[in-house]
Amino acid sequence: MNDKALNIKIPSKLYEQLKAEAEKKNVSLASIVRLICSEYFDKK
Repeated sequence: MNDKALNIKIPSKLYEQLKAEAEKKNVSLASIVRLICSEYFDKK
């Protein structure tokens, strides 16, 4: 079902925060971004 790709530019600080969270949860950077987006839209 993952049939779309997204390439974005983000501030270095945000990148480092996402990277740290991904490492803490032992998942990829893409996985943590997908998780955050899913949680955001599930709450709406």
